Amino acid sequence: MRPGYLYFSIFIWLVLTGGRFTATFLETIASFDDAIIGITISIQILIGSLLGSVGAIYSDRLELKYPKKGRLYCLAGAIILGTISFEIHGLLKILFKEKTTYSLVLHILARIMYASFSAVLFPVLDGITLAYLKKHQCVESAYGRERLFGAVSWAVSSMTIGPLLDYQGFGIFFWSAPLGMIICLIVFAKYANEFIQESTEDEEFTSSSSSSTMLEMEMVDIVPSSSEGGQDDKVPYCNTVFLFRDMLSSCAACGFVMSSFSLNMGTSVVENLIFLYFESLGGTNAICGLTVVVTVLFEIPIFHYAPQLLAYFGAENMQMIACVAYITRVVGYTYVPKGHMILVLLFEPLHGVTYACTKTATVEFAARISPNGFEASSQGLLSMILGMGSVLGVSLGGWIEKSFGPKVLYRLYAGIVTVGLLVFYLSIVSTFSNRRCYKRKRSGVTYQHVANEQNEHQAVGESNGAIAMMVKNDGNSHQYSNCIT
Repeated sequence: MRPGYLYFSIFIWLVLTGGRFTATFLETIASFDDAIIGITISIQILIGSLLGSVGAIYSDRLELKYPKKGRLYCLAGAIILGTISFEIHGLLKILFKEKTTYSLVLHILARIMYASFSAVLFPVLDGITLAYLKKHQCVESAYGRERLFGAVSWAVSSMTIGPLLDYQGFGIFFWSAPLGMIICLIVFAKYANEFIQESTEDEEFTSSSSSSTMLEMEMVDIVPSSSEGGQDDKVPYCNTVFLFRDMLSSCAACGFVMSSFSLNMGTSVVENLIFLYFESLGGTNAICGLTVVVTVLFEIPIFHYAPQLLAYFGAENMQMIACVAYITRVVGYTYVPKGHMILVLLFEPLHGVTYACTKTATVEFAARISPNGFEASSQGLLSMILGMGSVLGVSLGGWIEKSFGPKVLYRLYAGIVTVGLLVFYLSIVSTFSNRRCYKRKRSGVTYQHVANEQNEHQAVGESNGAIAMMVKNDGNSHQYSNCIT
């Protein structure tokens, strides 16, 4: 069984415990206003950023203790405890007939518990998937194919749950959540059984061929490695401070990070609060579910052809396309008249453009500026920075929507993303104007333009001509990510 089925089942559970309907669920069941919803969801995002890596480390240790089952145990525990945490909302709804400060605090604590357990799902699931692909010697692009199962499940489940919410109300989530949990546990158990059976067959095959392999090894001369007995390769020292400095060491890099930060602020509001606005337009839950399907349908092909698009446009242009698509989308929302919710579907395809383009661009940016051996650290640092943008965006967005209304909110965030886009564009223009300084000598220090990766120096930066410079002086080299051209 492929890990894609794990993604499929977990995304079903996520939808059946709220999914994109979380904001409207909290508004109806917990009697939250827009400001409290924004704060609560921002806390969930923050917890997810902080606890995801902790859960991944724990699952790895559990895998060592219980081989072939440890990570699945961690997933199962998170799903069970997350479901129990979600059901607390139903219990509080029964105990407190009216909204009180005490019930408000308890509902927020229930969301914190739910976020704490669900935060570990994707780091652990990604670990399972990567281990599977490594074992089967699959290419890296196969990872995206496994995640595709989750995207399809997210769309189908959202489209299915929408009409049910219109018919039965949000209380149906308290029945659907255990159903999603059962589906996950069944898939986990089936995956574990097939994985153990497959591993047993591999061990039997290895055992049967061990004698012939040892005979062949006796006939082969063992040649020591060239590094054996010599000095080990020097591993460059690097920490978070150095990575952060290099990430912001050029005008264009700062512009890219600022643009990504502002765009994350904007997308976090759309992903978490947009259904509240759709509700004010007179939209039904069925149409809200349909919007998810439309976004996924346009998101999938862009991710599928992401390598080709990246090679053609470059990371910086894809980031700009993502910003323009977001601005067009949210400004278009504000002109949809009340009672004509169906017009929203005309703007929904732009979400796929925004999400896929910015994800591709940011991953490429972090990969290109990272020194050798620190690729994961660079990705994690950039994700943390952008995660703070999401927390800030949702927490402020809820208050702005409550105080000034949704139209002001989305036009304001379109303005914020526009500012980030302009800063990024001007940083690139500034970089072009300084290209004459790529090759010069000063005080015995040579600045050399890195032409290609075949050069003796290492190029770091954006794929569409991102430039790096090596500063060599007295035999010591220091690497600087420079500018995007």
